[in-house]
Amino acid sequence: MNDCTNILDTYTNTDQTIATGFPLAFNTNKARAGRCITHSPGSTAINLNCPGLYTVHFNGDAAESGTAGVITVRLFVNGVLDPSGEASEDSTATTDIVNMDFETTVCVTPACFTCGNSVSLTFVDTGVGAVFSNVEVVVIKVR
Repeated sequence: MNDCTNILDTYTNTDQTIATGFPLAFNTNKARAGRCITHSPGSTAINLNCPGLYTVHFNGDAAESGTAGVITVRLFVNGVLDPSGEASEDSTATTDIVNMDFETTVCVTPACFTCGNSVSLTFVDTGVGAVFSNVEVVVIKVR
């Protein structure tokens, strides 16, 4: 397989209750090609293993899990908040399901003597605790 074809489409279509500050898990790898993007089904981390530019798309449904408020999902790269990867929606009841969606890019720099050339992506609930369903992440290496 050549480096031009690197994609991961991973999802969870069952409910998962996520407390504030915890990452979402993705149980099923629908499509995966290439060696530059890896993910173990059921894991919270997606790894980008080759230098390059990646498009990251998140989509999911959520409802507050007991306290009304703003549900927020944020992208963390190697444990550090990526301010360009965020979706927030207000949920006023457990029956108030909202859709959350964002797309951003992540750059993995070439390796050097003191730094690596891979990053780990996680998607963390930074708003009120929520029940997430039908969450999906698609990552494509664009160059």
